[in-house]
Amino acid sequence: MEEVLAYPAKWWNEAVLVWLVVAVVIYAVTALPGIYFIVKYRFKPGEREIGDQEKHGHWGLEALWTIVPTIVVLVLATYSFAVFKKQRTVPEGAMTIKVTGFMWGWQVEYLDDKGNTVKTVVTAYNPTSYEVPEEQKIVVPAGKPIKVLLTSMDVIHAFYVMPAKIVEDAVPGRITYLWFQINKPGEYWVFCREFCGTGHSHMFAKLKVVPPEQFALWLKGETELAKRSNDI
Repeated sequence: MEEVLAYPAKWWNEAVLVWLVVAVVIYAVTALPGIYFIVKYRFKPGEREIGDQEKHGHWGLEALWTIVPTIVVLVLATYSFAVFKKQRTVPEGAMTIKVTGFMWGWQVEYLDDKGNTVKTVVTAYNPTSYEVPEEQKIVVPAGKPIKVLLTSMDVIHAFYVMPAKIVEDAVPGRITYLWFQINKPGEYWVFCREFCGTGHSHMFAKLKVVPPEQFALWLKGETELAKRSNDI
């Protein structure tokens, strides 16, 4: 069985496929016959220049193309709400971090069960490079849900976890949230997805996903984590 790289990306991928299939079916049912009738019954001089005025529709067809689209819309709405609920419901046992955006970087606080900060990582703004020093990478354990509490020091930013396909605004004076889970160790991009000034294009971070035991050592100040995790 193929391992899922990240959540909630798995559900978004499935939702895109569902909507694509529905869109193609609707197109096939409506547009293709429409094109056929346009060609078949196009205007020709001397033929059927006066329309059939005695035809006033068919109640069965009227009911069909009213009821069927209504059912399709209700099914898609129910399915989409179920996906949205899964995306917004943080799983049990999630680890919590607090991310504060600022022009143009991120401050990441690792919180314990009582909400106390046990470790802090701050990314620095670098307008000339996309390289991220090891000490500025956001380290998280693989296979564990991560709840992210979001806020901002200045303007509105947006925290986008690329492999998880999840984004949420970081708003000054408010706490918003998202959650994600990445199952495969590696390094992944995090971007700001809300234009926030001249340094917006360089407001990024690297998410370093490591095995849980290595994360526990890093959280305690283990200095060899970077060397070991680079060998993954």
